[in-house]
Amino acid sequence: MRRATRFRQLVEENHWTVFASFSIHFQRAARDVARIDGDPRLAAVTVSSRSFDRWMAGDLKRMPWPPTCRVLEHLLGEPAVALFGPPTGEPPSTTDAATAEAGPGTPTPDFAPLLTLPGAAPPESAGPFPYLGALESFRHADRQLGAGHVYSSLQQYLQTSIAVDLFGPKGPKGRSPEADVFLAAAVLTEMAGWMAHDLGRDTEASEHFRVAFGLAHATPETSVGANVLASTSHLALQLGDAGQALALARRGHERMATTEPIPVLTARLHAMEGRAHARLGYDVAAQRALETARAILEDASAVPPPHWIAPFDQAALASESVLALRDLGMLSVATVEAERAVALRGENRARSRAFSQSALAELLVQRGDLEAACATGVQLVAACEPLGSSRVTEHLHALSRTLTPFRDVPQVRDVLEQLVQVNRRRSALLASFDARPGMGRHP
Repeated sequence: MRRATRFRQLVEENHWTVFASFSIHFQRAARDVARIDGDPRLAAVTVSSRSFDRWMAGDLKRMPWPPTCRVLEHLLGEPAVALFGPPTGEPPSTTDAATAEAGPGTPTPDFAPLLTLPGAAPPESAGPFPYLGALESFRHADRQLGAGHVYSSLQQYLQTSIAVDLFGPKGPKGRSPEADVFLAAAVLTEMAGWMAHDLGRDTEASEHFRVAFGLAHATPETSVGANVLASTSHLALQLGDAGQALALARRGHERMATTEPIPVLTARLHAMEGRAHARLGYDVAAQRALETARAILEDASAVPPPHWIAPFDQAALASESVLALRDLGMLSVATVEAERAVALRGENRARSRAFSQSALAELLVQRGDLEAACATGVQLVAACEPLGSSRVTEHLHALSRTLTPFRDVPQVRDVLEQLVQVNRRRSALLASFDARPGMGRHP
């Protein structure tokens, strides 16, 4: 599919439209990235004239190879997902007949065609909700790549597309924004909160959740607000306020009592309750809440959740259960749940899998099984390097601290050395995200 892209726009602005000129700058950027990331292999990344021509034409069937994306991001200063999206200040081109017939003033998912990673929802899945393609694209990229690769693109989308639909000139009849726009604004703002949290920016995350909850009141769907409350409860747990987390989860249940049942969301709220009870030391209440969540999820497939509800499955519940059981000192059961979480979470959910692997490795160390812990640690190191997530880095440092008392064991020493190397490269990666426009910390 040929279409205009931000990549072509930036190449033209820099006067690099001749391949030879672009190639010189690309190779220079590759050497810079190799030095920044501490990975000499990146210096050998090249681009063919054929690929360059396809990128200029917007004729992409899938995103370029990750190392190529890394060099392009350094060279052009924007995330790869934005580079192969529509040009700034121009509407996205599309060959979709329904969009062509919709006429002016109809919101379209700017980022719907832009992510073609394995498992990403195709643009035509948007159906009657015009923002579904964008929502699924951002959700998928965040899970697989980490927020660092996606957060600025989502912020741009909220500012240049959603905000215009909410507050820009009304349609030809002066019509106010429809419920779909407020729904998209609430869901995508809540998603931005998760991304900010993933980058260690919890003040921003809290503000995103506050705004999302306010926007949820403008939608007819009560569950939107309950979904935000579940996310805010999770953030409160991460910040150490178990009492607030418990209160927020209960508020979510109160909202759900007035609307159609959504088992996935109800199970998630019970999981948040379970974690809060565990943090507060209420072991019976914690285990009861987790068991309730598990029972609800077993029958959840009979009631598919709406597209705006954050997915919550058995793997996610296992991950939450690990944290609750660990807080209760039930290390044996927590280890079983961690193994289950790793087994259930596929490689297309790289970040979630990394969290589960990290938790499993730490539990194995605490139980004295250093060999299994090191094997899990090696798998974790191999998979997590490209993830743009500060939380993943925190987990790696925590695992390093857990292993350090056993550094005289050769296997442990090898894993610790690998952790040092990967954390050094990840530090440069995360610093590159902070240097991007729109990615600096807010005051």
